Amino acid sequence: MLIAVHDPNDPRIDVFQGLRDKSLRQLRESPNGDLAGVFIAEGDIVIERAIAAGYRLQSALIDAKRTQPLPTQFDEIDVFAASDAVLQQIAGYPSYRGALGCFYRKELPMTQELLNEPLHKSFVVVEGVNNPTNLGTIIRCAAGLDIDALLLSPDSIDPLSRRCCRVSMGEGFALPYARFSDIKEGLTAIRDSGIELLAMTPDEAATDLATLTYTAADRVAIMLGAEGPGLSESALASATRRIQIPMSGNSDSLNVGSAAAVTFYALRQARRS
Repeated sequence: MLIAVHDPNDPRIDVFQGLRDKSLRQLRESPNGDLAGVFIAEGDIVIERAIAAGYRLQSALIDAKRTQPLPTQFDEIDVFAASDAVLQQIAGYPSYRGALGCFYRKELPMTQELLNEPLHKSFVVVEGVNNPTNLGTIIRCAAGLDIDALLLSPDSIDPLSRRCCRVSMGEGFALPYARFSDIKEGLTAIRDSGIELLAMTPDEAATDLATLTYTAADRVAIMLGAEGPGLSESALASATRRIQIPMSGNSDSLNVGSAAAVTFYALRQARRS
């Protein structure tokens, strides 16, 4: 049903309010917040990928001037059509991408479920990555470079946050993910599952990424830390091996998103060598 709205404080679009206020949004989307069970997908492509991945739509907010067809799934929900002024206050129009979809979250699997899945050969583990742009980039690279599952430390950002979904272009909706309740126990579980745990580090004494060789059957997890601090000493100590991307000039490392792309590609090539 198409419903016109003219007031940004209309309670019917409460789920979309606060998108421009980072602190408020994070509070509302926290485990105890009123939006803990939903997430916002922005733009037609991201919305369509969420639908394709099996996420269920609750409602949508669109530009009242929109002329292009809506996804057929919009026929079954309330679709609120708003003016430029309303969209500006809610979502930061005109950077807003034509449609916002509110989706129900799925129940997350336990980390051990993902580790026990025999078809999962390549994992990415992120520790303390709380920048949505960085995590969105990691997710997009993972989805495009044959990573089978994502495992997050307790302090890493929500992969379904609005900006993270926007940066990843929704590529991660089909990527299974789970969150450790305790990172140390989680890393131990990875190794106990027969998975080699590689820690990415700028340490020049670490193994050159280009020297890795694996078979298609080998199970490998790549561990990435936050921009700046990198992996904790505890995480580094848990690794089977420490891996580096050799740098030239005065640079000691790439940003974590770029490092993820290089590393995931190298792992894929290592399985083909």
